[in-house]
Amino acid sequence: MRRDALRTTRTQDGSKVAVWQLIGSSVRILRLQLPRRSFTAYRLPSRTLLPGAQPGTIVFDTYPDLADARELLPRHEDLWNILRDDYWTALLNPADHPDPLEP
Repeated sequence: MRRDALRTTRTQDGSKVAVWQLIGSSVRILRLQLPRRSFTAYRLPSRTLLPGAQPGTIVFDTYPDLADARELLPRHEDLWNILRDDYWTALLNPADHPDPLEP
């Protein structure tokens, strides 16, 4: 897998999904999806509504790291804990490190 590929982390029951990337050695979270919720999608922290996006979606204005995501949305600690584990797995996986001989 390319190191900067989009990754998905979800809670065991599937009620929360985070889409993120590993950039260098940092997590950058693109969006949070709550598939069982039907609120109008919006951007955070600006609170700009995104009526054309999938309901139950929060898209981040800037891509927070895990610490910032925890501060912005602390009630989703269960998802952030799972994402932390996925992050460390990806960070330490040799297959996720770029080949220095490839252009």
